[in-house]
Amino acid sequence: MKLFVNEKALLMLVVVVAALPNVSAPNAAPAANVVAIRNVTVLPGNGAPPVTDATVIVRDDRIAAIGPAAETAIPAGARVIDGRDKFLVPGFIEMHAHLSKARASALGLFIANGVTTVRDMGGDHEELLRWRQEIRAGNRVGPRMLIAGPYLEAARNIERMRRDPPEKRIEPFERTRIAVGSPAEARRIVAELASRELDFLKIRTVQDRPTYLALNEAANAHGIPLVGHVSGIPPEVVLEAGQDGIEHSFYPSLDGKTREERLAVWRKFADRRVAIVPTLVALFEATFPATDRLRAIAGDDEGKIEPRRAYVSKYLVLDWREQVEEATDQRRQTLRKIWDDVIRRDLREMHEAGIDVLAGSDVSVLNIYPGFSIHDELALFVSELGMTPAEALERATLRSARFLRIADSVGSIERGKIADLVLLDADPLQDIRNTKRIAAVVLRGTVYDAQAITKLLDSVRTAPDRRADDWGRKASK
Repeated sequence: MKLFVNEKALLMLVVVVAALPNVSAPNAAPAANVVAIRNVTVLPGNGAPPVTDATVIVRDDRIAAIGPAAETAIPAGARVIDGRDKFLVPGFIEMHAHLSKARASALGLFIANGVTTVRDMGGDHEELLRWRQEIRAGNRVGPRMLIAGPYLEAARNIERMRRDPPEKRIEPFERTRIAVGSPAEARRIVAELASRELDFLKIRTVQDRPTYLALNEAANAHGIPLVGHVSGIPPEVVLEAGQDGIEHSFYPSLDGKTREERLAVWRKFADRRVAIVPTLVALFEATFPATDRLRAIAGDDEGKIEPRRAYVSKYLVLDWREQVEEATDQRRQTLRKIWDDVIRRDLREMHEAGIDVLAGSDVSVLNIYPGFSIHDELALFVSELGMTPAEALERATLRSARFLRIADSVGSIERGKIADLVLLDADPLQDIRNTKRIAAVVLRGTVYDAQAITKLLDSVRTAPDRRADDWGRKASK
């Protein structure tokens, strides 16, 4: 039987539904909305100078206009945010995280800290795809996610993991890691992964040089970016192979070469647009502190020693306690010497040579906090690598967006781009630590003011995965 609907009644129903608030996020501006941030200083992030006393108009999820406050009309019905004495910057990009270990509750922590895009560097692929789809559908609050899929590991490393007694294992590594033991396996596995929904591939450990070269050759053949660790692989071999990005650092490095010889090598990486994500904060916060302090933080469920600890998932706590046992004095002293003698020198030279040194914190590592720690990484870029605050800020925004091939949509404040924005109470160009002074976050056009950010943080503290492990081998059933 065919049903006929009164058109006028239907139109009224559509109007009413369109006026309903967006209930997917607390204190968020409604869908199909217009937001005006007026009298604000805009730091575009694209090389242009700051724009003072500006008004930025956001319509739906896009930046619709940027102009002088005195000349930019605010549409009727717009939500108006007073930006006087505040600074508007692009949403931050976290370039190294392991979201499966951090768990779903951590997704809200990124937004609360102004991180609107995250590059996941290996985890439970199907779960990550589900979270990403929920975010895209508006059913979960979280950042844009670019996904590597499973780690690519040396076959002998997987065998070592399997020798550990099952009752002593924390990570369900079968869900997160793939063994690659030969060039033939490298070609087969890359071909299989190329058929999945992923954005790039990530190497963690490699069996040998021929397998490493085969991984790069196969990734290039399938047009998939390949990034990851290069421990034990000389920089010249990395250049030859064509790896797209480097995580952490080179070691052994270019010792024995002069400064000019090293710079010549680094310039070749810069010419080929190979970026490095050094994750300095993981050294400074997970390796250099005394073991007693790290053990106390891992056991500090209420966050009395370190307030950010109160937001860490139960699984990650278990993983951190396992990591503490590896934090020996000998390891600390060895890594400190490598940092002092080699890594800091190399990273400064890489920056000088024009390599993009990008901001990632290695979320899941002991004493690294989802969303929070990227700000500490930026501070280390300034204090340890000699960057200006503007250079550090660009490496957590536009430079990372370019490397991820999404700079046409995000990474700077320009008309037509997605409205991923962070409103700060103080100027980060004067002090990079001011990136922590967040007044509001705009995520794809949705506004999270101070009250909404507080609610996000509260929801993380009370999330089920904070109370019980919902992923690891000892997950509660």
